[in-house]
Amino acid sequence: MRYILLWALAGLPASGLIFRDGLSPAANTRTAPAGDYAGSGWQHQLRYLTSHATIISPKHFITANHLGASQEQVTQQAFFNGVELKTFAVKGTPVRIGDSDLRVFEIWETFDDYALLYTKSDEVGKEMVVHGRGIDRDEEVVGRGWKWGPYATQKSRWGRNEVGGSVDVEGNELLHFDFSDVLGQDEAIVSPRDSGGGWFIKDGPIWKLAAVTFSVDASYSSAAIPSNENRFNGVFYDAGGLSIGSDDSGWNLIPVVGESENPSDIRFYRQTNGYGSRISDRATEIQAIIDPAIDWKDLSPAEKFDDWLEGAGISLSGFSDDPDNDGLSNLEEYFAGSDPSDASTGPGPMTIDYLPDGSHSFVLVESLDLEGRHLTAVVEASIDLNNWVPVGDLTQTSNVRDNPAGLQTRSLTRMPEQNGPLFYRLKIIMDPSD
Repeated sequence: MRYILLWALAGLPASGLIFRDGLSPAANTRTAPAGDYAGSGWQHQLRYLTSHATIISPKHFITANHLGASQEQVTQQAFFNGVELKTFAVKGTPVRIGDSDLRVFEIWETFDDYALLYTKSDEVGKEMVVHGRGIDRDEEVVGRGWKWGPYATQKSRWGRNEVGGSVDVEGNELLHFDFSDVLGQDEAIVSPRDSGGGWFIKDGPIWKLAAVTFSVDASYSSAAIPSNENRFNGVFYDAGGLSIGSDDSGWNLIPVVGESENPSDIRFYRQTNGYGSRISDRATEIQAIIDPAIDWKDLSPAEKFDDWLEGAGISLSGFSDDPDNDGLSNLEEYFAGSDPSDASTGPGPMTIDYLPDGSHSFVLVESLDLEGRHLTAVVEASIDLNNWVPVGDLTQTSNVRDNPAGLQTRSLTRMPEQNGPLFYRLKIIMDPSD
């Protein structure tokens, strides 16, 4: 008889880290790892839906496929990057990696930094840092472990464990680890809403992404006749004597003695196990998706501009050229995120209205990736079309993001100090540095 329960429990996706250490059930909350664990992936975590994702290129992040693809944007909280909350817009349709529980998303903007992939197949036995959304422990089951706490307490946190082994389930490679107290303080197990969080293993001096949280053993019963009516969710360092499963998958009694590293052996489930989709098994496919973005990041600003033109089917064209004859230069179209080969796309980067009360209204249409394109712009004014000065008294009244299109539209106003002829222009500047 085989006891591969983890797919039967796929309806219980992992959600939040729970710690074994009785003194620190809420440890490592919204705090970056330090010391030997500095740089172990915390800085590459994102909030995706109610869970996590990991940045893996200047333009891509990866998370669990079972979370879905309904969110138009992701955020990097200030406690992840140590600076400020940043928002990134999802671009196009994400790519599921084969039939695994991995899905890669592209963004319009550019990430500052990204995690490298762990491509070796020697993960078993190695210490790892795992990131999750973190619910607290609830009622203690004395001598065994704890029930899950309320979802309302979930917070981003990190913990440690050791890769216990790997298992192939219908062609999908999963790494797993258990709740056995091999590492003492900071040892954690995944629980609700941890799906999509990254597992990091140190390769030489660099922590690399080795897995993405998939699921966790969770559904137990202490009743003589176990059923969905009397089951509960929990994390256990000794689940011997409890039954594990569900009415749909069947229930199995966990022995009170003996242990096993084989998921086909019911003794394996004496400790709660967490499972993650193995990156090394899919690294070649993932790398093929993200390599163009990694190469692009190393281009100079001018080379990125040329690459953008070539993507539109245009070559041997400069900043001031207008190949589609729509009155907008290539640089203006680059700034506004419009198509330089199609005169029907976009109204241009700036439009102006002169209002009855004497004020002036400006609408700026900008690519969300101005920073990645090394672009800045300033509104300038002139009374004679010869001498231009920056306009410093603009008041922004709205900023609307169009995430699917990768654009933002900003509305600004100003009241000129004097009457008479007044002209405006938008000066777009590209950083010349590499």
